[in-house]
Amino acid sequence: MKKSFFILALVLIAFAGNAQVKAKRLKPYLSTTTYCVPGVTSYVENAIAFDCRTATYKEFEPGKFKATVEITTVFRKGEKATFSKVALDSPVVTDTTNLSGAFIDQQRFMLDNGEYDMEISITDMNSGFALPTETITVNVDYPADAPAVSDILLFDSYSKSVKPSACTKSGFDFLPRVYPFYGANEDKLKFYAELYNSDKLYDDGKFLVNYYIETVESSTRMKNYFFSQRYEVKKVDILFNTINIKDLPSGNYYLVVEMRDRSNNLICSNSCFFQRSNPEASFDMGDLAGVNVANTFVSEIDNIDTLRKYLRYIDPICTEMERDYTSSLVKTQDKQTMQQFLFNFWSARSPMNPKQAFDDYLAAVRRVNMSFKTTSFPGYRTDRGYVFLKYGQPDKIMQEPNEPGAYPYEIWHYYTIGNQRNKKFVFMSKDASANNYQLIHSDVIGEINNPRWQLEIYSRIYGQGYDQGVDQTEYEKGWGSHAGDLYNNPR
Repeated sequence: MKKSFFILALVLIAFAGNAQVKAKRLKPYLSTTTYCVPGVTSYVENAIAFDCRTATYKEFEPGKFKATVEITTVFRKGEKATFSKVALDSPVVTDTTNLSGAFIDQQRFMLDNGEYDMEISITDMNSGFALPTETITVNVDYPADAPAVSDILLFDSYSKSVKPSACTKSGFDFLPRVYPFYGANEDKLKFYAELYNSDKLYDDGKFLVNYYIETVESSTRMKNYFFSQRYEVKKVDILFNTINIKDLPSGNYYLVVEMRDRSNNLICSNSCFFQRSNPEASFDMGDLAGVNVANTFVSEIDNIDTLRKYLRYIDPICTEMERDYTSSLVKTQDKQTMQQFLFNFWSARSPMNPKQAFDDYLAAVRRVNMSFKTTSFPGYRTDRGYVFLKYGQPDKIMQEPNEPGAYPYEIWHYYTIGNQRNKKFVFMSKDASANNYQLIHSDVIGEINNPRWQLEIYSRIYGQGYDQGVDQTEYEKGWGSHAGDLYNNPR
């Protein structure tokens, strides 16, 4: 069962007309989840939230204002297409000078199993400006004769359904959390998932469901965030729960749901990404106090400057909590704690052979230091070095150092990153002689996302103010078409 979960921050490229009035940049956020009714159909649910402050409000009655957006969705698989166009009105307001919050559209699409290209086009009807169409791959994969876990829905609230709608599941209406970020003042992670075809395991009896939180960077399970429940086998069941994340440190995480058999063998699983900001939580020193490094590979590293260097090297693959801790640790003279941290760090990532993992990583660091060093920084501190160390060698690198009218740029293509597929990074340099390429866009979850990245590359011909007088279509023709083509069709 492959996970399909996407987040978009689509930014409207405003065209400044003769009136010199800058239109608002409509900012929507999208989450896509998939489910099925075993033996009947599969379906996709889209939830799109629009930041009220970025929408254009129009008076439709004296003293009453509302925004209207048009959403066109097309699912394509081969020659077949499923189409939807809806107009969504915001809640009515009487004051447009103090807008806040968001308004949400939810739609459900009945689809057979398969891989689809989902095209989404959004237009602010009151301003007339359209966002560029986004195409996203959605994989619907629910076998008829095997257990499966649906996508995981993160939600803010729910209520018992009175009239079934696109947000109704298992008799409840859910308000989805479209953007999966939990701030310092939030301490509850609420989620919903469906469990299918456990009756294919046994005729009767129980099976085990585990759910837990793990780090994105190292797939390390967080202590105190692992839970288990036993379920009676049946065609469909639900996991509907809340996790207290009050003490969960800042970082990028996956919530994982597993189905296991009576022997604790993994049958299937699914996961969803979320981010946590919690400045009050810090690294647990208790994790290091009992670490014995005698006769390990780190015991041979007794030079404190070398230890500091190795701690800085691992910055790209650290969790946010680990990164905060090491930035303070390298300022001390505590050699023993540095050794304990390094050993604990590599043991968590490669319990069977932490030394080999450490040696392999050092080899990668040496490679990026040679390939990506600039006149000011060693390679591991550059954006390309960071991406290489964090995600490994890309499957394809497209380099354009001398395209007329463009700053030198590179596009890196990864076939797979964790449970994400077909992902790219775009780097640009305003001074190629210094070998200093900066990351300006990626579609990888948790990385910088800039829908206007092509305008960055072609700002050499547009000049300073390129973002105020250039329509989105300008770079889809002429000079800009080459970068977009390389991005959409890596080669």
